[in-house]
Amino acid sequence: MKTTEVLKKIDKAVMAVLKYLTIALFVLLTLILTANILGRILPVISLQWLDEIVELLFAAMVFYGAAAVWVSKGHFSAGNWIEKRIANPRLKAFYKTLIEVFSLAFMAIFFKYSLDLTMKAGDVTSVFQIPKKILYACMPISAAIMCVYSLFRIGAIVGEVFSPTEKR
Repeated sequence: MKTTEVLKKIDKAVMAVLKYLTIALFVLLTLILTANILGRILPVISLQWLDEIVELLFAAMVFYGAAAVWVSKGHFSAGNWIEKRIANPRLKAFYKTLIEVFSLAFMAIFFKYSLDLTMKAGDVTSVFQIPKKILYACMPISAAIMCVYSLFRIGAIVGEVFSPTEKR
């Protein structure tokens, strides 16, 4: 099996995991918040643990969802108006590389500081005694995924610099 085929399969698997994980977290969050609302209307049960579980689910949903959007290139942007104005294919590839390098730099900084935060967290949640490291782990994991994809994109774009596909 070729390396590109293996990478495509890994890419599809990563995207599927991120997509379904984000959807599952959203559904769980919706169910728990609905139970909280119903618990206020019909005070049958107490949800004293609600805050820490909502914090865990919401953080994981946001960061894994951001990684899924990054992987699928579905994130919003100000538009691609600069790239469309560049006629030279090598200059266009250089511009795309520059943007991707800035994105990678941001993701790398985010990875470093979120990993530091995760590793230094020593406390636990009040009700379930869940280590805060588990709550924070979604940040470095999602940042690492985004860094890896940025590196692959940079590699693909650099290939365009040395062998542009567009005609001049």
